[in-house]
Amino acid sequence: MLRYKDYRLKTGGVDLERLGRFIRNLRIKHKLFVSYLLVIIIPLSVLGWYSYDQSRNLLVQQARLTLTDNVSEIAANLDYKFGKLNAALDSFTFNSSVVSVFNNDYSDNYYYMYNDLNTIVEPLFNTLLFLNEEIRQLTVYTGNNITERKNTILPISSVSGKLWYEAAMASGQTHWIKEGTALSAVRRMVGGSGTQYDNLIYLGFDSKEIFAGLTNVVSGEYGVLVENGAGEPVYDYHNGLPSFESAKAAEERASDFIVISQVLGVTGWKLVFYMPKNSIGVDAKTILRATMLTVGICLLILVPAVWLLSNAFVRRIYRLNRTMKRVTRGDLHVDIVVDSNDEVGELTSRFKDMLQSLNELFNEVYRSKVVQKDAELKALQAQINPHFLYNSLSLINWKAISIKAYDISKITTTLSKFYRTTLNRGQDVISVHDELENTKSYIDLQLIMHDHSFDVVYEVDPEVLGYHMIKLIMQPIVENAIEHGVDNKREGRGRISLRACFEEDTIVFSIEDNGPGMTQETMDTVLSRQSKSYGLFNAQERIRIYFGEAYGITIHSEIGQGTAVTVRIPKRTT
Repeated sequence: MLRYKDYRLKTGGVDLERLGRFIRNLRIKHKLFVSYLLVIIIPLSVLGWYSYDQSRNLLVQQARLTLTDNVSEIAANLDYKFGKLNAALDSFTFNSSVVSVFNNDYSDNYYYMYNDLNTIVEPLFNTLLFLNEEIRQLTVYTGNNITERKNTILPISSVSGKLWYEAAMASGQTHWIKEGTALSAVRRMVGGSGTQYDNLIYLGFDSKEIFAGLTNVVSGEYGVLVENGAGEPVYDYHNGLPSFESAKAAEERASDFIVISQVLGVTGWKLVFYMPKNSIGVDAKTILRATMLTVGICLLILVPAVWLLSNAFVRRIYRLNRTMKRVTRGDLHVDIVVDSNDEVGELTSRFKDMLQSLNELFNEVYRSKVVQKDAELKALQAQINPHFLYNSLSLINWKAISIKAYDISKITTTLSKFYRTTLNRGQDVISVHDELENTKSYIDLQLIMHDHSFDVVYEVDPEVLGYHMIKLIMQPIVENAIEHGVDNKREGRGRISLRACFEEDTIVFSIEDNGPGMTQETMDTVLSRQSKSYGLFNAQERIRIYFGEAYGITIHSEIGQGTAVTVRIPKRTT
């Protein structure tokens, strides 16, 4: 059950109960006045916000157009850089002299091989590296038996296991490759697949040089993502913004970001630029000033009108209130005039009818006082009878002691103790100590009647004894435990356990037996309607009437395993 203190914590410390009480206690004319003001202010505020939102959307559209031009320029710049690298590959693959060198068989004359490499291949290598500063590695992988030269000429077997090898050999197109953080381009040399040897030209380049212009596109927060054809990020710059794993992930956040995508023509890669929309500011001072001025003018005109209208509306309510005050002071013969058929007139009419009924009932109250006095006299007589019972039981006890009939004396003493706590001088509220003593007396009588054929275990927290409860709750439960529990046990010795303890602000009683148990249908029946054989319905109703619906009796039982009845009541000292 959610307590008020917990609910207050859940609402951020706001005292909702006090706020609600304040609103309820406002006079009706003040409530009307506030409601009219809200009706005026809310539409104007919505209009102001709409104007602001439209202005912001316009700025976002303008920013998108500007950024689209910037991204197109960036894409063109990247295409130019990649085009230069692609041209470097062209200078190799379409150079017939170079192709002939790597497809020539030099097994008979190594002199010609060194001469061709130094006069044809080496100058071309140097020229390309000089003209393209971003190139970090330029290597020809050849199937020919040409002498290796550092990282410029290597056997093709060293890359035949790469994932891109077969695709590169299958076509004459440039393959742009991302391996870890390194970027490269590879292409089969023309004539390679139609001759004796397979040759590949490999170009490794510095990605920082290629993408250097992407870190200063615009001022403020933005992000740039370059994605290859396989959907892998080739370059990522996010300047304090969240990094997106793919172009699709960035495009899915189009509601929060301006996202512009463009495909690079040379590589087929996708360039994605994104910027948060909230970084695009709009000057709302003009809109705010106009809105406040409009609201101010409306308030100056409407506040006096609203005040007069509110007073006129509640005038009849004040008159009805004054009449009610006269009635509360004892004047039951006031004249009430109904002059309208609206809600206030209907309320006045109902009050008039109620006052007439009150006058009629006033005479009946006097007659009921006579009946009440008669009932009190009968109640006094009923209080005398228990004293006669106690005196009679006391006399039987002394007679039993005098003839040494101690069993009879114990039964008499226990019975007297049971009725004293049961009657409790006519009071319905009893201490937990007396209720447990009453229950123990009842159990002692049952043990004597059953010739001590079952065992009883008490586990009571002494702290619960000082609290109070309504009487005769435990006795019918214990009676059921004996009658429907241990009395019907076929094998073994019967056993009843009675426990009492605390669970936070609740006192919990538990009565368990090891009898045959009961079905779910029986458990539902004994608590939902009157049952002569169990008698738990009345106890349940008394608990809930006195303590509330949150408390009462619950039953847990399994066939062949016994029954456990739990009673929960609040901690009360009176």
